[in-house]
Amino acid sequence: MGSLETDLEGIVDPILHERGMELVDLELIRQGRRLLVRFFVDRIDGGITMEECVGINRELGDVLDVEDIIEESYVLEVSSPGLNRRLRKPRDFQRVVGETVSVKTRERVDERRRFQGTLLTADEGGISLMVEGRPVVIPYQQIARAKLKYEF
Repeated sequence: MGSLETDLEGIVDPILHERGMELVDLELIRQGRRLLVRFFVDRIDGGITMEECVGINRELGDVLDVEDIIEESYVLEVSSPGLNRRLRKPRDFQRVVGETVSVKTRERVDERRRFQGTLLTADEGGISLMVEGRPVVIPYQQIARAKLKYEF
């Protein structure tokens, strides 16, 4: 599904950018005979309303019907990324430097695969986290999944 994901991002990114929004995440989940296509969208300057999600859902549904790149039955959802938002791109990490993040790596880094700590830096090559009092450097290609951890 990697190619479909790339194709969908290519179609959706310019539409969202035109409206001052961005694609934060995209999930493709098999649900029986249908495919769930879930876009997590946010305003570039932060915060999206339910009404905006509904409007974007309609617009993207129309565009995807015309483009016809999903060759099977699917359900489309557009949602806010929520407080514990997923981090995927370098710019996602750069926006939350100083915040607490949770990271799962593809392979062991410093003898472990799961990290939670304060994001110290994020550049084009990877991130640096303060974990249990010491910095840990993780290249982007090693990050399997990362999320912002909102703490109350």
